[in-house]
Amino acid sequence: MHQPLFARRAVGACLLALAALVPAAHAADYPDKPVRIIVPYAPGGGADTAARAIGQRLTEVFGQSFIVENKAGAATQTGTLAVTRAAPDGYTLLLGTANLATNAVLFDKLPYDAQRDLTPISLITKAPVYVVVHADSKVLDLKGLIAQTRSTKDGLSYGTAGNGSIPHLAGELFRANTQARLLHVPYKGSSEAVAALVGKQIDLSFDNLPPTNSMIKAGKLRPLAVAAARRSALLPDVPTTGELGVPMEASSWWGLLAPAGTPRAIVAKLNKAMVDALATPQMREHLARLGIEPESCSPAEFTALIQAETDKWGRVAKAAGIKAD
Repeated sequence: MHQPLFARRAVGACLLALAALVPAAHAADYPDKPVRIIVPYAPGGGADTAARAIGQRLTEVFGQSFIVENKAGAATQTGTLAVTRAAPDGYTLLLGTANLATNAVLFDKLPYDAQRDLTPISLITKAPVYVVVHADSKVLDLKGLIAQTRSTKDGLSYGTAGNGSIPHLAGELFRANTQARLLHVPYKGSSEAVAALVGKQIDLSFDNLPPTNSMIKAGKLRPLAVAAARRSALLPDVPTTGELGVPMEASSWWGLLAPAGTPRAIVAKLNKAMVDALATPQMREHLARLGIEPESCSPAEFTALIQAETDKWGRVAKAAGIKAD
């Protein structure tokens, strides 16, 4: 016997309601097993350090292990691709960096679309770029630096963590804004660039604080300025480039993302945990010792940041003719 039409509709409505409750139920139980945080870099760098710090805190909050797994290679593409192909259930996350924006403009083709295939959760930090010289350098400020580049026959050499990195793009933005005569020397990571500057093999460097912090504290390197809208609480005596007549902002950033399609309730749960964690004095003090100033945000704000950074550095890369190696 056929069911009346109203009865069939009632059954259908109940099924839809039950289906809608399934993600919510999963979110309520999340996480009920270990979670992987994929870091698309080798162990030991700033991104890896940030991932382990936030992973430890999330482990404490949720009572489940947040395990860092390093998948380096192809300018972060290897690790990023692994996350975009993972199940969108919140159990595989990405420690994403500014490469999500810069790779989109440096490579003609990528195996993923960062803005389509990933769901931003929250920033961990925005690490501004510093202009750094050797402690023995006769250059005392940006005005003197720019003058020195113009009075030196071949200009001055500046080192960075590599071609197309945020410090490299920052150096090119600085050069364009000041007409300074600068020669880029790319290294395979910040550690090599820092060693080269300490060894006086290059004249200056554009870099973030975490890789240079120990050498600055040791009195071997001296920061001239920070490319940010405001001074950093970690080095409050260092003026911004804007204060010194060169208004520009350049930051590397690290944050947590999930595969596209991850339930909103799980994203919201992770976002709240991260925002709360990064606001604790213990976490702020721990990261400060590493040269990292915590900065969280909403998923929507993180999404907008990635779009804005992609547009900004796309213009800089195009003007400077920068492409991936």
